Amino acid sequence: MDLLPEGLNKGIAIIGIVWCLVKCENKESRYEIQEVVRKGSYGVVVSAVDTHTGKKVTIKKINNVLEHVTRILREIKLLRLLRHPDIVEIKHILLPPCPREFKDIYVVFELMECDLQHVIKANGSLSPEHYQFFLYQLLQGNVFHLDLKPKNILANAFCKLKLCDFGQQHCMLDFFFWRG
Repeated sequence: MDLLPEGLNKGIAIIGIVWCLVKCENKESRYEIQEVVRKGSYGVVVSAVDTHTGKKVTIKKINNVLEHVTRILREIKLLRLLRHPDIVEIKHILLPPCPREFKDIYVVFELMECDLQHVIKANGSLSPEHYQFFLYQLLQGNVFHLDLKPKNILANAFCKLKLCDFGQQHCMLDFFFWRG
């Protein structure tokens, strides 16, 4: 007879899988939070400084992880598997020290200052050259994304674009991808 609630079983399973997939750190000792970047349906995103390297990072806090176990695990597995220059990179996963406290997780990504939606809104209207440059980057990467929209395309200060939010994605064999 299973004495643990279904959600807790899933939570313990995801902790074990995540520990195997990524290097986990203690967020209190490693990262200095700078500012809130945005708030989303799954939690909050902040910019921070990695005190070990001095580099800026983005930390995404995912609230109530047990409600979205499948999606979160799928996204973490895909991002760790893909390791592509045009896909945002996971640096670390921060978990609570005790599995009984498992409610939220923190995913540390490389810093991308904003998303393409913000770039378009902030500049009012972009030139045809901007759109051409952005499309060139997206097509050059040969990455298939099922939920491609400006909000899921991140940009840094040099207008380098990277894709994010792979929670809806599924692994596909190479022959399903179109290559030019």
